[in-house]
Amino acid sequence: MKDHLLLFNFVTLALIAILGILTSLKFKKNELPWKIIALYLIGSFVTNVITYVFWEMKWNNLKILHIYSIFQFVSFSAFYWSTTRNRTKQLLILVFSGTITGLLILNSIWFESLQDFNSMGIFISNGTLIVYSVAYFFEVLGAEVNAKKFLIVNAGILVFISESLVVFLFGNFLKKVALIDQAVLWYTHISTYIIFLLLILWNHAKLDRIR
Repeated sequence: MKDHLLLFNFVTLALIAILGILTSLKFKKNELPWKIIALYLIGSFVTNVITYVFWEMKWNNLKILHIYSIFQFVSFSAFYWSTTRNRTKQLLILVFSGTITGLLILNSIWFESLQDFNSMGIFISNGTLIVYSVAYFFEVLGAEVNAKKFLIVNAGILVFISESLVVFLFGNFLKKVALIDQAVLWYTHISTYIIFLLLILWNHAKLDRIR
């Protein structure tokens, strides 16, 4: 199973690297949402490499998850903030995201140990991102084509975040289960992330053709 997970990990890293390069090549010309996606991909690549090193060295890499979950939440919140022109919605995203980011930091410091999964933190952050994603769908419903340019990325975020919510909600329980018995969940998680990356690639290529 370890060899299979390594293969999935290398495929994921290769996709992140390719997407990071594609979205960074025209960084200055890209719209703000794509700039945020590019920065997210760079951060995700670095995090995955560090996590892999920790795993190989048999060090506890869950403290990285605490940091990454905050980074991911801030990145996707900024993405949704940048995709709407509705000032009220922007203000709400800013207030909710700022408050929840503060709560996530406090949660990691005082409540959920850095040595364990931050299940409650991920439940709150991913649950909020799901609300943002659904709100985006409703906002662009019936809108002009130009307003729907990030629809595919949004679908990818919704699928990935929803799946992550389920997996990491039971993270601390999974620690007590043998790795082989966790296989289905982790393969599903990695596969979902790869699908998310492919949807970003599809959305980026589709907009490139339009340009």
